[in-house]
Amino acid sequence: MKRIYLMLAVMLMAGGMMAEMTPIYYEGFSKCYDEEDEHYGYTGGNDGQWGGDIATAIVVYQDAPEWDLDYCNGAYQCLKVGTSTKQGSATTPKIGCEGEAVLSFRAAPWEGDSIMMVQISGGTAQDPTSFELKKHQWTDITIRIADITDSIQVTFTSYSKHRFFIDEVYVRPTDPTVGVIRVPSGTTVDFGYVGYNYTSSSRTVVVEGANLTGNITASLEDGETSLFELSSSTLPATGGTLTVSTKTGASANIHGCYLYLRGEDQTTHATVEKRVTIMLEVGSIALQGSGTKPDPYTCQDVVTLAAHEGTVWNNTYYWVTGYVLGGVKRYNDQYDGISMTDNMSLVLADDPNETNENKYVTVQISDNARAALNVVDNPELVGQQIKVQGTLLKGGSNPSPYYLGKPGVRDVRTDAQYVKPGMPESIVESQKSKVESRKLIIDGQVLIEMSDGSRYNVLGTRVR
Repeated sequence: MKRIYLMLAVMLMAGGMMAEMTPIYYEGFSKCYDEEDEHYGYTGGNDGQWGGDIATAIVVYQDAPEWDLDYCNGAYQCLKVGTSTKQGSATTPKIGCEGEAVLSFRAAPWEGDSIMMVQISGGTAQDPTSFELKKHQWTDITIRIADITDSIQVTFTSYSKHRFFIDEVYVRPTDPTVGVIRVPSGTTVDFGYVGYNYTSSSRTVVVEGANLTGNITASLEDGETSLFELSSSTLPATGGTLTVSTKTGASANIHGCYLYLRGEDQTTHATVEKRVTIMLEVGSIALQGSGTKPDPYTCQDVVTLAAHEGTVWNNTYYWVTGYVLGGVKRYNDQYDGISMTDNMSLVLADDPNETNENKYVTVQISDNARAALNVVDNPELVGQQIKVQGTLLKGGSNPSPYYLGKPGVRDVRTDAQYVKPGMPESIVESQKSKVESRKLIIDGQVLIEMSDGSRYNVLGTRVR
């Protein structure tokens, strides 16, 4: 049975007179109920039917005439918009008002469909105007409208050919005594672009409540909520601050859900709802290498990762390959050119003749790797291709993918963390130069067996 909305009077004591807040506009399609209609009757929506051979009435009885209906049908005391082959729309007549107003209505999706939109001319919507509706139920929607000069006109339409029902369309004057939940910071919480190895991060949502009774409840619904969590499920009626946090474990590029804030107006006892969109975009980056020793990152890979993922990496050691251009000339501990007198760092590039400094990668060399890698003691390294293993992220409270102002490789500190020209890349190659060896294939695995019986896989790791 269709819900009956009561227009409750607002009692104002002014010289003994009682004033009543009335809607500027109302449409409830309450006359659409004749089940004996020759087109199978006004069925669907308020009778709990959501699909099939329903809502086929061609004549739509309107409480407030002059709607412009395109591919719409009468349903049970409501309106069905759209067909299986046509995108429908329903537009109100011009509704006279000025300044600010509130549009409220109920909407429900056709079986298998879900998305509807609202277009407002003559004013500016202060709340979301597209909605993903919940299956087999009505959703109460409120949109605040500002900047109205003399009238507004509202169009209800769909995404693609999605069908939906609408009912109880109200336009009311803005009244500060009517229950409302506001999010002053906006209607979208955007975590922005993060990389595959992102760590948990948080955003705060400031919530304000007016004329509410009881608590404001908060919940994450619709979509991939497993990637988000809330600091609390309730706030005081006057509002407060919520924290939305992400979890690791993304498996697709875009993640999102809705944060629903709900309360109850203490004057009308109507449900008050505010929806906030939560968005997270996970980077999809094409790289040439994988960061392993046999398949190292290129310098361009490091530059790309620094631009897209830098602050959310972990401290894993990665292998990077590039041509040595020299050491780093510094000014205020920042890159200021290439130096042949610096023995603490290197500049690498994918091309030995590269002159574009935006393609350079800096390398921090320390401990017992420094003597073999610095260009002061090893000038022959300039122009040669090497591999180094280090971290791509500075640790601590201010993580950064940059070293001396450039995308960097940090903490190259032992002779096991670099390979330079003429140096064997694995124990196997080193051993082969000293003793006899033979290749074996055991259980599909290629092994190198030395004359002393020891065996190594193709990566140089001893297996026996």
